[in-house]
Amino acid sequence: MSSKSRKLLRSTTVRLTIRYSLIFISSALILFLLAYSLLSDAVRGGDRAGTSQKLREYASICQKKGLPGLLDFIRVERESFDYDEYSLRIVGPDGTGLLSLSPSDQPAMPDTLPAKPATGAIQWFFLSREGDGEGNGGSVLEMAYRQLPGGGVVYMGKDASDREQLLRQFRVIFAGIMVPVALTGLAAGLIMARRLLKPIQDLIDTVRAIDTGRMDARVPSDGVNDELSELARLFNSMLDKIRSLIDGMREALDNVAHDLRTPATRTLAAVEVAAATRTDPEELREALLDCAEETRRMVDMLGALMDVSEAETGAMRLRLGSADMAGLINETVELYQYVAEEKGVALAADVRGRLPVMADAGRMRQVLGNLLDNAVKYTPAGGSVAVRAGRAGAAVSVTVADTGEGIGPEDIPRIFDRLYRADKSRSKRGLGLGLSLVRAVLTAHGGSIEVESAPGAGSRFTFTLPASDGMCLLDSPPGEAGRG
Repeated sequence: MSSKSRKLLRSTTVRLTIRYSLIFISSALILFLLAYSLLSDAVRGGDRAGTSQKLREYASICQKKGLPGLLDFIRVERESFDYDEYSLRIVGPDGTGLLSLSPSDQPAMPDTLPAKPATGAIQWFFLSREGDGEGNGGSVLEMAYRQLPGGGVVYMGKDASDREQLLRQFRVIFAGIMVPVALTGLAAGLIMARRLLKPIQDLIDTVRAIDTGRMDARVPSDGVNDELSELARLFNSMLDKIRSLIDGMREALDNVAHDLRTPATRTLAAVEVAAATRTDPEELREALLDCAEETRRMVDMLGALMDVSEAETGAMRLRLGSADMAGLINETVELYQYVAEEKGVALAADVRGRLPVMADAGRMRQVLGNLLDNAVKYTPAGGSVAVRAGRAGAAVSVTVADTGEGIGPEDIPRIFDRLYRADKSRSKRGLGLGLSLVRAVLTAHGGSIEVESAPGAGSRFTFTLPASDGMCLLDSPPGEAGRG
């Protein structure tokens, strides 16, 4: 068998076609056998009923009048009984033939017949007779016989040639019908298999198209709500997500290239200045400081990327301990107070009492620092930034609200993605990693963060962490915690 033949036999379409055809043909065959059995029983049953009744009548007469009385009855009956239709033989207890009658157009029954039965039950057999060469063709007799009371056997039969010929023609007709039935089954099986597997074939064609570089290829939808159509829809959805991920990766790489190129260019420029300066120690010192600052920016970016990756994969090492969120907020606000005043932004904290949490204090400072840094950075002079915190059930809720530029609705779903920046003009310096690091750290602590914002209306970031003491006191209602 060639490789093409083996490949064809392994095809799902061919296998489904063969299986469906076998089921279809087998069903047709079973229906024929059932119909043939019912027809045969009906045709043979009518003939056998008359013969059986006559045999029982003869047995009853023999029991009452004896074997000679039966022979006399048959002789008297000859005028009214159609002996030209039936073959009849009476055999005595010693096996001697007492009476033999046959239709006029058929030869007499042979002398060799089955021995008498052990009981009085009627038994059946077929007897084939050849033609006599004088225009009388061969025939098939369906014979019945039974033992007579007091001994002897009565044999009675009827020519079943026409009936058996009819059944034989029925079998021939069915054999001829089975050929188009089989072809119809194959054709229907092929059509059904192709129709059922069309979504799979569309899926294969789409994958091949994608493999050739057509990333916009999608599985066509036929509008049928079945499992295969659902698979096609899910596959298209997966392709859309992959396309979005690839676009995001390309954008992230562009952002990384841009953010690394700037400090790398500055570092190179500082090195070139230092190389050109031979005598002025102060200029050399300035060049080295510039190199150190730009190198630190690159290290910070790579470190933030690693932190985000560790947090998202669950590999971030947290030094958990009891920490006071109120104290951390006050420390961070105090740290950014100078930056806010220098820009003309009012920065204030509204914290009530101690807010104990089980957290890594250093990572929480990162979270608060990134949120405050973004708030101050994107709030124009004359604006304000407010930090509020309080108990919300069994959790601690912290809100950082500003009156800055706000975030567009198309950017909100992606602001927590790595290296994504809503500021496409890149007018503000930044790595695009702050918010992704914030969410990753909070997730590692079992917390969550939400954002509410609109262009020109400022932004409000609210995150929650489980309280470490399990208390359910409520310093501020959950819906109002951090409202600015």
